[in-house]
Amino acid sequence: MILLSAVVVITLTSCQSTGKAPRIENGEQKLALQTDSAAYLDYISSKPTVTQADAIKGILLLLGEKRQMTFAQAVKTLLDKQIVSSNWRFNPTKPITKGQVAYMAYQLCRMTGGLTILLTGPSCRYCLKELQYRGIMSPGMPYNSVTGMEYVAILGRVDEYLQTGTISGAEQREGG
Repeated sequence: MILLSAVVVITLTSCQSTGKAPRIENGEQKLALQTDSAAYLDYISSKPTVTQADAIKGILLLLGEKRQMTFAQAVKTLLDKQIVSSNWRFNPTKPITKGQVAYMAYQLCRMTGGLTILLTGPSCRYCLKELQYRGIMSPGMPYNSVTGMEYVAILGRVDEYLQTGTISGAEQREGG
């Protein structure tokens, strides 16, 4: 019973912010922010796996951020906007997970989710479920990595949601 309780607590809080200082490895690495979104999308679409640095660049692009910065500065920018969680381990070369992408997209769009998110706060798992339900993300587990083409599609849907508050064709992607 204790083990089950521990698993439930870890699952529900795995992406939630704890208010502590984030762990950032290789934070001094410079992020070459693209001023041209087409160049970024072309670059990212050919990647077999999206790294944390590449994913953060995409979110910064959606935010209209153009200034050059280090990876640590980029993480701090997103932490300040509550788009990433302070309890993640940040490393620019580490693959981003579907759950982390979902959390960032959910927070960026300032969505309100279902009952679980309202009760526990956003987490990688439940943000992913919410974005899958809304047709923004494809099926998969929160710990799965994200391909470049998948990330391009997610960014496009997030941008559409930010512009219009809806996702065109979401009914077909949701199976409805």
